[in-house]
Amino acid sequence: MSFLLPTLLTLGLPLIAAPLVIHLINLRRHRRIEWAAMDFLLESQKRNKKWIVLKQLLLLLLRTAAIAAVVFMLAGPVIKSTWAGLFGRGVTHHLLLLDDSYSMTDHWDETSAFEQAKRVVAAVLEQAQGRSENQLVTLLRFSEARRLAAGAGPEIDRRPLDAALLAELERTLGEMKASETNAGPIDGLQAATRLPEAVEGETRIAYLVTDFRRPQWEEQAQLQQLMTELRGRVGDLQLVQTVYDERPNLAITRLEPESGIRAAGVETWMELTVANYGKAPVAAVTVAVEQDGNRLPAVEFDEIPAGETATRRFRVTFPTAGPHELTAGLESDAVLTDNKRYFAAEIPPVFPVLVIDGSANGDDGYYLRTALSPGGKNVGGWNPQVEPPSYLRNHEALANYAVIVLLDVPRLDDAEVEVLESYVRSGGGLAIFVGPQSQQPFYNDQLFADGAGLLPAPLNVPSQLLRDPSEAGADVRVAEHPIFRVFAGQRNSFLSVANVDFYYALDPNWKIPESGDVSAIATLRNGAPLALEKKFGEGRVLLHLAKLAPTPTDQGVWTNWSLNPVFPIYANELVGYLSATRRRFDVRGVDEPIKLALPEAAYLPEVKVRAPGVGESNATPIVAAAKEGVYEITAPGQPRSGVWRFELTTREGKPQVRYVAVNVPTGEGELAILPQSELAERLPGVEYRYALASEFTKADDELEGYQLGDAFLYALAAILIFEQLLAVSASYHPAAARSAA
Repeated sequence: MSFLLPTLLTLGLPLIAAPLVIHLINLRRHRRIEWAAMDFLLESQKRNKKWIVLKQLLLLLLRTAAIAAVVFMLAGPVIKSTWAGLFGRGVTHHLLLLDDSYSMTDHWDETSAFEQAKRVVAAVLEQAQGRSENQLVTLLRFSEARRLAAGAGPEIDRRPLDAALLAELERTLGEMKASETNAGPIDGLQAATRLPEAVEGETRIAYLVTDFRRPQWEEQAQLQQLMTELRGRVGDLQLVQTVYDERPNLAITRLEPESGIRAAGVETWMELTVANYGKAPVAAVTVAVEQDGNRLPAVEFDEIPAGETATRRFRVTFPTAGPHELTAGLESDAVLTDNKRYFAAEIPPVFPVLVIDGSANGDDGYYLRTALSPGGKNVGGWNPQVEPPSYLRNHEALANYAVIVLLDVPRLDDAEVEVLESYVRSGGGLAIFVGPQSQQPFYNDQLFADGAGLLPAPLNVPSQLLRDPSEAGADVRVAEHPIFRVFAGQRNSFLSVANVDFYYALDPNWKIPESGDVSAIATLRNGAPLALEKKFGEGRVLLHLAKLAPTPTDQGVWTNWSLNPVFPIYANELVGYLSATRRRFDVRGVDEPIKLALPEAAYLPEVKVRAPGVGESNATPIVAAAKEGVYEITAPGQPRSGVWRFELTTREGKPQVRYVAVNVPTGEGELAILPQSELAERLPGVEYRYALASEFTKADDELEGYQLGDAFLYALAAILIFEQLLAVSASYHPAAARSAA
């Protein structure tokens, strides 16, 4: 026999002596008094002494047995399955919670954390084999637990441990690899607590086999609650740690365009971020980069501080329109899964830009259109289309434009304002350049709308930037912002030749809101804002408070901004920044299903899907079903990192290819271990047993069999009833009739 709570048994057993101690104390309280009448009673007692003493001894034993029954019942006694099987009862259910997140790929000395975990599972099965025919096994992987719906069970659930299951598990463990997910103990524990309760006569032993990484155990309150709930459902809880030392690890956490993808043939700046999860700085880190399978110059990191990230920019040009991919890879370290990151995008020949020109002579539109699309060999990747304000009523066409620019537009009607708000709220970018044609009441009432509209700030009146001969310095001062990168640097003289004579002042009572949705990204020499940015829904609005063109007006020339030598670069950066949210790329995580939506009118339903690393001959054919005029194609199998390829055919019979990049989640590569002492602090009141995988040669079989808690409860009830009857018999109770006489 063994016990679920041996500690409680150890503390409770001394209480068995309590009735005897109380009895002895009561004996010491008796005082001997000589009394003649008692002699007759003593003589009578001598005749019945043996029977009285026997009753008292039985009463003492019953009270001692009652306390012992309480202690044994609470300690959770378990009789061996082999003995319980003689009575046709006793089932041992092994619940194996296996961490297969990618931090378990941490490897050392020709082994890994996941190999250690599989060895623990094999040891449990080896111990269970042959113990009894009443053995059940449930194997629940963390990544599997995340996908299980409420009420659903794992793939191996309450399976009898027989020769067929042993062969299946041996084959499964041999082929099993850690997943690429960051599924943690919360996922596994939640799924375990949703499993059905143990049936009568079943002893359930839960094994939590994991690497106990500190980041996964930060949610202390939730983990303690789940562990407490699981402990209440099982007879024993064993925690097995599969790693013993912390190893340094680097991970690529970001590979994305700095401000959205650019068109074919246009240089795009990519950002590459590497995290150092180790406790020491790392120097001379080299990241290999490939574009469409061709090696690019490596990205170098001089040093990455301990526990921090570093970001580097590098340039890439996609020469042709169509699908393209990028891959960045680190050298081998403790965890290989997070050493690569992928990027894929459909590169268009150009991006359309809608320019609404309200200037008197259309001069603002001319300068912007020339800067974005100068013609000849200067390819910017933008296709500016100048239209009057009434074009905004064609709201269905607006979704095709990367950016909308308003140039000195006098006013718009309510329908046009509503369409613009919807466009920006859904992720569009809007640039507003004011000028002498701009009507201040309209901008304040309809566009600013007490801060709820598109305009970042309320306008006042056009003002002149006065010049003081004693003052030195440029008229314009810019903040550290992506669109002003061309002006960065102490030696850059382009700002010094940017003159502003007139600008639209702001309402003097207005202040930048504390919410952070509005910010000044450029100011004038007198401190007045020149450019403001506002977040509006999923999109952005940028307000420029001066006329774009250098054409003379009634006030005079407002600015020579469009004559600055770097204005074409600035215009490209402005449009690129505002359009970044609409020029999206197809990058997803391994936890997301890989889906592709295609219009039924443009494509045939036959599609081939090729997973990463799979040859062309092994592509999976799919016949898509249309719903409401759209094909929704889901890649078969479990998503894994890499670039997935969808081979399509248009209605005209032309082949097309789409790429989808899938990446692992970030943060799982942080290998800080939660020590056993801290684990105990985070699980107060939870009874468990802890072991290292290296010391776990085989599972303890002390708790296998049939629990006797209910049997001791019934025995306690019988003992208490018999004790009361014996206590009444051993005490003196005069007859009622005799008392009445």
